[in-house]
Amino acid sequence: MIIDLHSHLIPGVDDGAQTIEQSIELARQAVDEGVEHMVLTPHHRNGKYINYKADVLGAANALQEAYNQANVNLKVYASQEIRLTDKFLDDLYNGDLLSLDAIGKYFLVEFPSDRVPSMANDVLSELISGGMIPVIAHPERNHELATNLHRLYELIDMGCLSQITTSSYSGYYGDKLVEQSRAIIQHNLAHILASDVHHIQHRPMNVQASFKRLVGDFGQETAAYFLNNARDIFNGDPVQAREPIEPNKPRKKWFGLF
Repeated sequence: MIIDLHSHLIPGVDDGAQTIEQSIELARQAVDEGVEHMVLTPHHRNGKYINYKADVLGAANALQEAYNQANVNLKVYASQEIRLTDKFLDDLYNGDLLSLDAIGKYFLVEFPSDRVPSMANDVLSELISGGMIPVIAHPERNHELATNLHRLYELIDMGCLSQITTSSYSGYYGDKLVEQSRAIIQHNLAHILASDVHHIQHRPMNVQASFKRLVGDFGQETAAYFLNNARDIFNGDPVQAREPIEPNKPRKKWFGLF
């Protein structure tokens, strides 16, 4: 059973599907790729889109009904891809955030594409101290994390998990992201693959292709590990994460006469 924990299928709320027809087409693609359960994670507070909890819950229910009427055998669930901002903890404690599971344990956290915010350690530490687990979205597409795996190691070592995008690892976005994804997986710094699907052509599922590469690179056991981790997150159960391997620290650049 494949559970996809990151998707943008709610029509018209962010840069994902824009119409119900596009959403149904993406849902059919998901089913064809073997996905049975999909968590809907529209962008929240990313500087362009805000998707409040109540709105997402209502949209997810409506989308499930539309899928049922279209005979699409896909179960969907409401969550958010939450940008890490100074409003994160306020939203959390006000009950405005949706987790990836039903009990409020795992939260999908997105950083800006170019960096890790300066307050990240403080916010993520507070979540972890409260028994919650941040799941870092697509670190292979974050410039700071992809070019400094030691920074990602620090976040995983403190108790975060991370999610590689299937299209990154499958090769759909090019060889560079394949290599960055592979390095993250090799150091036990990734825990799940998820589609982050937005568009039928430009940002599709690529689930089967990415798991095929995962088996080829790391074996069937690692593929099963990723599938089990997705199930455990979805169910709110503890993830039996592999021990992260510390990468080499980046060399300091010295400027001067020598």
